[in-house]
Amino acid sequence: MDTIAVVLLFIDGVGLGDQASYNPWVTHPTPHLSDLLGGNSLCERAVGAYGADVLLIKTDATLGVRGIPQSATGQAAIFTGRNAPAAMGCHMSGLPFRRLREWVEQDNIYRQFRRKGWRATFANSYTKEYFARPATRRGWISVTTATVQSADEPLRDLSDLLAGRAVYHDLTRRTLKRYMPELEEIVPEQAARDLWGIARDYHLVVHEFFLSDRAGHKQEPELVSWVIETYDRFLGELVRKKGPHDTIVLVSDHGNSEDLRVQTHTANPVPTLIIGDREAVEEKEIAKWDLTCIAPLLHRLVQRQIRGKEEKDG
Repeated sequence: MDTIAVVLLFIDGVGLGDQASYNPWVTHPTPHLSDLLGGNSLCERAVGAYGADVLLIKTDATLGVRGIPQSATGQAAIFTGRNAPAAMGCHMSGLPFRRLREWVEQDNIYRQFRRKGWRATFANSYTKEYFARPATRRGWISVTTATVQSADEPLRDLSDLLAGRAVYHDLTRRTLKRYMPELEEIVPEQAARDLWGIARDYHLVVHEFFLSDRAGHKQEPELVSWVIETYDRFLGELVRKKGPHDTIVLVSDHGNSEDLRVQTHTANPVPTLIIGDREAVEEKEIAKWDLTCIAPLLHRLVQRQIRGKEEKDG
């Protein structure tokens, strides 16, 4: 397998907010993000290009539909490249109802990649208890789970996690340890190294982090601080271990944790942060960039990598 990879980091509930005291992504130290963004914090003011390989794009999460963006339809747009809120007639929160779940299962990034002969995988691990839940058995699963299952891609489990072949949703396994006291936590830097280990066998590897959204809803200072520090450390190590031709794409589904004045989601734009082949995005595209642009971008990045390798190999 080619050693060039694209990593999609889906971080739930992080908008591009104001540079203000109520935005913890501004008030909390994020040395690694700030280093990528020319000393800026992750906020709307930081939008733009930095050096030859970093681009932060303001991304519309409303998709032309009235109301506050929500998780189910926002994630559906990211993972399908189609306007889920418009197709459903509204923004839908939480886990997808049957109609939306079937809509994303019909066509999504995993199925699209498979048709092209490319390999894509979801790095998150699952527990047996998750699949034993009555709600899970009734089909109440996330968009991220529904999409990967629809392509018959194997889901990673605890054995994969312990072998370094999976990454837990919280990166450090902290939440899992509450139910499995014998389990050792890891540092977020190790999670980043594990993710690159997985990526070397695939064209695309996806990781989902959703504690950022939970922190925005709960507004617990300790959780907010932990989320931001942990994710910044994870991203810093991921960038440090990135190969010269790898690309990292970070995106969120809606705003939330960037504005602690409210416990709900926000209508703020969200970040698309590209670290690597930022030339895959044309200047004329940026003004109209929204969540439906992510899947086509991933296709383009992989195609450019394949073409570049073919030209290099002659």
